[in-house]
This record gives sequence, structure tokens and C-alpha cells, in this order.
Amino acid sequence: MYRHLKPEKNYKPHDYVPLPPPNFDIFHYKGERKYISGLNHLLPVDDDEFDRIQHQHIIYYHVWRNHFSAPIHELLSKGGAKVLDVGCGPAMWTLEMASLYPCSKFTGIDVAPIYPVEIKPLNVEFLQVNIVKHGLPYDDNTFDYVFSRLKGFSYTIKDWKFVISEICRVCKVGGYVEFMEKDVKFDIRKESTRKALSRFEKNLRRKNIEPIISPKIEQYIRETNNFPIINHEKRDVPTGEWGDNENDTYKIGKNNDVIIKWGAKNIKNVMIEVFDYDEKQWDLIVDDFMKELDEHHIYDNIHRIYAKKETERKEEVRKHKFNFSLLRLRSLLSCCKKPKKKSSKNN
Repeated sequence: MYRHLKPEKNYKPHDYVPLPPPNFDIFHYKGERKYISGLNHLLPVDDDEFDRIQHQHIIYYHVWRNHFSAPIHELLSKGGAKVLDVGCGPAMWTLEMASLYPCSKFTGIDVAPIYPVEIKPLNVEFLQVNIVKHGLPYDDNTFDYVFSRLKGFSYTIKDWKFVISEICRVCKVGGYVEFMEKDVKFDIRKESTRKALSRFEKNLRRKNIEPIISPKIEQYIRETNNFPIINHEKRDVPTGEWGDNENDTYKIGKNNDVIIKWGAKNIKNVMIEVFDYDEKQWDLIVDDFMKELDEHHIYDNIHRIYAKKETERKEEVRKHKFNFSLLRLRSLLSCCKKPKKKSSKNN
């Protein structure tokens, strides 16, 4: 399926060679909603979902007051840096970053061509890639900074491990990787709502989707053995109109409430088709859940996890150490060899 999505070679970002054209024959419809075929992707990929993502992008910018947490501002400002956005989607982050740092080069990849195909800044390029199936079509140590966000409903737990290993592989030594993800984790008090949330989490896990993904991201980065220090930042985000105006949490909470309910609406088709919900029941569950969040001032949470690559790939380090040890051993053996005795001639 989608044979052309398998890269025939490894690309060099912004090498000015024509990239393969995108394939738009990867979508199917359920009712009026558009989805990616053949993937474990719970959310639709249509204009309504893009509007939600745009709204979410703005909210999270105000939550963090920046576009990233890794210390890369000077690197990107200086110019010449190469940045990869994995699972870029409609590419709001990629395009804004490219505008802020015009001297650096940005590449966005996604399994679906929902990014701008023709009209984009000169320092931006996009490539259609199925990272889960084929990995990243770039050499080791290619990018100075690799970023990925909000893919929790797109990858199985097995996918996550592979995707993170690929992201860490293409990051340069001295470069940074960064992930921004939400955990499905709320301090629910009402018993009926708590049971509904537990049921939702169990159904996600039945599809091998992990609702509490931030600890796993840390674990999989650490398992590459190339990132000794992993930084983890968390923000608690209001989920209703009960914040304060001083820090804009009232506006953030009001808009975050809209985003959560909007996301529940957009995931409804899959929950009805795959799991044991009907439409009326799902709507009632969501209404009760949103009421609980607002009445009891319950926070949503979002995580940023970033790390600096300090060493080469694990396999290369092992090979280098082996070769170095072998060289030392040979050197020692040559020093220990006894000199040959000169043969004495008979007179």
C-alpha cells in the first residue's frame, strides 16, 4: 500500500533536488469526515480538525509563551541550522518557526500531504513519509534540532519506541530533540465520571495507544544511550472559565475547554465504530466530563521533553570502542613479541 511512500534513497534536506510529489490517494471517508487509510490514526484529517489544531496551536503558545523549550534560539538565529518537524500536520509550527528564523532551514514531514504543497517560505520544504513503516529517509546526524508534538492518538506504544529511535538517530551530536505531548490524566472526583474516563483509557489501550505517554517518551530517549540528561517540563492548564485575568488563565481555560470538547467530537466516529459506545451515550459522557472539569476546577496537563545528543549512535560507539580495543591489543602484542634470534654461521 502506498508504495511511493517508501523512500528510494536518503535525502539531504534542502539539497535543491526535486522531492517526490505527494500522493493524495491515501484518504477515505466515514460520513462527511476524512481519514488516513491503513493507519492507527484516531482523528480525522479534514478542515474542521485543522481549525481545531490551529486553535490548539495558539492556546499552547500562550501556555508556554514560546514555541519550544530546548536552548536553541541562538543556534537558529545564527543561521545554517537544519530543523525537522516530525508529523507536522498542517504545519503551523513549521511555518511560524521559519518566519521567526529565516536564516535556518526547516523540513516538515507527515504521512499525509496536509501541509502547504506549493505556497511556502523559501526556507521550508515538506516531504510525505510514513515514519512508522519506513523510518526517516535521512542519514544519521543530519538535523540540529528535531521536534514533534501531539502525536499521542497517532502512534501505538510500539510505534513510539521506533519513532523516537529514528528521531534520535537523525539528530546531530550536539543537537536537540524535543517532544510536546498531552497525557490523558485528570484529577476526577465524581465516581461516574472517573469510571467513564477509565473506560476511555482502557479502550485506547485496546488499540495499543498509551494515554499516559510522557514517561514512555523519557524512557525511549534514555534507551538510545545518547542523551544523558533529559529535561521534562509540565504545565497545568485550566479547563474552564475559572482562571484569573492576571496571567490570562481565564482566557486559556475557556479556550482549552472548547478544544477538549471539540477533540471529543472529532474522535467520536472512531469511538463508536471501534468500541462499545453509541452516539447518544458518547455525547452524554462528554457533557458530564466537561461539566466535571469546569465545576471542580480540574487541570489539563501538557508536557515538553527535550534532550541534547552527547554521543554517536549506540552501535557506532560500540564499534568504535571495539576497534580501538583491538588496535590497542595489537599494539601491545607487537610490543611483547620476542626478537628473533640471529642464526649463527658455522666457521
